[in-house]
Amino acid sequence: MATTLAEYQFGGLGAELRKEIALIAAHASPLLGVLPFDQLESNNVSRQRMYLDDGQIAEHVVDATWTKNNPHWEFRDTALAILGDDVTVDMFGAQASDTTFAKLMAGNVEQKTLQISQSFDRLAVYGGTSANAKFSGSAMTGLLLHIAHVESATTTDLDGWLYTGTDSAANNTQVLAAAASASATLTLTMIQRLISSVRPYATHLIMSQLMHDKLQSLCQSSSRNLDVGKGKLGEPVEYYGRAQVLVNDGLKDNGPDPSSSVTTISTYNYDTGTGDTSFIFAVHINPTAFCGINGQGMIQVENLANGGAMENLDARGKRIKAYLGTALRHRKAAAVLCGATYT
Repeated sequence: MATTLAEYQFGGLGAELRKEIALIAAHASPLLGVLPFDQLESNNVSRQRMYLDDGQIAEHVVDATWTKNNPHWEFRDTALAILGDDVTVDMFGAQASDTTFAKLMAGNVEQKTLQISQSFDRLAVYGGTSANAKFSGSAMTGLLLHIAHVESATTTDLDGWLYTGTDSAANNTQVLAAAASASATLTLTMIQRLISSVRPYATHLIMSQLMHDKLQSLCQSSSRNLDVGKGKLGEPVEYYGRAQVLVNDGLKDNGPDPSSSVTTISTYNYDTGTGDTSFIFAVHINPTAFCGINGQGMIQVENLANGGAMENLDARGKRIKAYLGTALRHRKAAAVLCGATYT
């Protein structure tokens, strides 16, 4: 059964700590806050069925011969990334300061929870790509590679279609280009075409802060605003239509321009990219569509050996860790807009 952070906070021991961790994580990573996570029981690799068709069904007349027409799917493997660190508090320092050991350790746990959330944000987009060494060496598959794999299990680039046209001849219907061989300023029409590419409907839009600000500006110019509501953990959330808008601080605005509606992510460099475009995603978040996968527990905090006492050190320590990944279980559950700029 898939579990969200909102449900995780109520499970098991240490309810207060779980609630605090859930709130910190959801505020640092809105995506982590809304994804349902399927727990893997005994393997760090999840072999997923990605459904590739739209479930066409035949109609039969009386006494007609029935023929086999199985759903079309292919396996995709996606693994868990092991995220975490050990932290310590020096006992003399704790006693010599006006802050208790518990408060000092709580501060360490909070910072590491933030860092896990921020790492997840980046890997959930770029994981498995060659955008930099951290991403290419990660076990996690991010949205860019998930969507590239809609075309085939070995595809690494985004070969799509110009958003003003149709997707009938596209190698990958889930990739929209803002311009055929250049960049183009974001428009509401681009957003609407992106949303329309997701089935059964887009529950969420994922974008950078600059793209969020551009979307807000476009809405205001059209005499409307993003709708405001409240998330499951009490956090403020925004909606464009019925799609919740998630700002991902791991998304950079230095992406490459499309060329003949193909966006090359295999040579894009996250750290040194000189482009001015940003990826925007529309997704249907659901355990049968786009979701998270995790090992036992979600974000876990545990004492190091010997009750946390550090050998040869006058200190105590804890380990903060999470085994996390993502899965795309239907090809129509995610789409990406490439080549859009905020200026």
